[in-house]
Amino acid sequence: MALKILLADTDDQWLSSTKKFLSDNSYEVFTASNGREAQLALYNNKFFAIILNFDIKNHSAMQVLKFIKTHNVEGRVFTLFNDRSAFTSGEVSDEKLLKLGSTFSVFKPVDLLQIKNMLEEYKSIKDLLVSFPKKDEANPVEEVSMTDTSLTKVPLDEFFSAKTVLFNVFMKVDEGKYLKILHAGDPFSSERILKYKEEKKIDSLYFHVSDRRKFIQYNNYLLKKLIKNDHIATLSKLAVLKNICEKYVEEVFALGLKHHSIDLGKEISESVFEFIDHESQIYKLLRTYKPSHISATTQTFLVSLFSGLVIKQFEWQSKATIETTVFACLIHDIGKTLLPRELASMRSFEMSPDQYEQYKKHPELGLQIVESFREINNSVKQIILQHHEAFDGTGFPFNKKGTKILTLASIVYLADDFAHTMTDLKLPALEAMKKTITAPEGGGMKYNPSTVEKLIAVFADPEKLQKEISKKTA
Repeated sequence: MALKILLADTDDQWLSSTKKFLSDNSYEVFTASNGREAQLALYNNKFFAIILNFDIKNHSAMQVLKFIKTHNVEGRVFTLFNDRSAFTSGEVSDEKLLKLGSTFSVFKPVDLLQIKNMLEEYKSIKDLLVSFPKKDEANPVEEVSMTDTSLTKVPLDEFFSAKTVLFNVFMKVDEGKYLKILHAGDPFSSERILKYKEEKKIDSLYFHVSDRRKFIQYNNYLLKKLIKNDHIATLSKLAVLKNICEKYVEEVFALGLKHHSIDLGKEISESVFEFIDHESQIYKLLRTYKPSHISATTQTFLVSLFSGLVIKQFEWQSKATIETTVFACLIHDIGKTLLPRELASMRSFEMSPDQYEQYKKHPELGLQIVESFREINNSVKQIILQHHEAFDGTGFPFNKKGTKILTLASIVYLADDFAHTMTDLKLPALEAMKKTITAPEGGGMKYNPSTVEKLIAVFADPEKLQKEISKKTA
């Protein structure tokens, strides 16, 4: 079923060409040349998105926006401007539009492909699953030449798909050479994947970076279902969660932080909470857990997971606190995107003194990036700023000490060091935890004692731990 779009503009030529383009891209498009027609269309239909020209007459755009807000009309609203004069004159502002329910401002001239991409970015997974064009039969395998940098990969054994494949899936045969083994819209064929796994001995599948968001959305949707199924192994759920977090970090680092990516990050954070909250036997798995595939973004996944698990051990823990901290973990290193490229993949001990001084600026740079986003709360911002501050005052950027550091930031600091120990030395989680808190270079003195205690508790049987606590307090 095609998603409905309403275009409201005074330019008939623009309406006609945009309607044709979006219709060709599987949308059902309605048009209105004035505000009255737009309100009538909104009254009679449910739209996925509304593109509303600010200069529309009979009713004005502001009247239409108020109608949308008053009547709780569903759908994303994109306000279209012929120029920036309304902003420069003070007639309108981003804040005022946001209060009226406008999702995003767009300025003419606007490329039609830009409009398509904008709409794609705001599709929920339900929108995707409902509207995606389906084919009755799978297309034949096709050999293609592509640049390796245009693709991203996922372990074959951890790849899941909807019944209808949401994006093209490739298998690498040589440098720049790929086989398209699944086409977007095909019915999913696990047999085809298994065939190539056995014949070609492949262990990874690839998809275009432009489809990364779809991958994240579908796998997050799937994970929420898997979490509720007690017959699915915890390790399988954890593998899905790992891929979601890693691809999200890739997406944000590649495209920058945007309003829609913040929403997606919060959805992922909710899934992390649900996983932690439901998997009561996770402590057993974590004693020997070691990620089967380690990528550049695995460390961020581990920081997110273990920060959430540590918070879960505190009496003051809550759903909101865990989700807030997990979201901060997902973007805690966003400031690195403003550093020289060569520093992004280096560890601190590999850097020259000058490089290390630059590196130490990334928490402040991260705060600069997130500062203007109203939907990011102050706790997230402070975690990003303080995630390298040590309890003994030896951290950075401000050498804060003890209780002057936000407790949540202290948790992330410990989880960050712990995650690096796991990935750098390829140690199972329990061994990495022991090594982290007993390291000769500062060791436990660098960490808030209460956070160390709770990290240890993550690996303990909660029932056994409770009995021990009861004996001590008896």
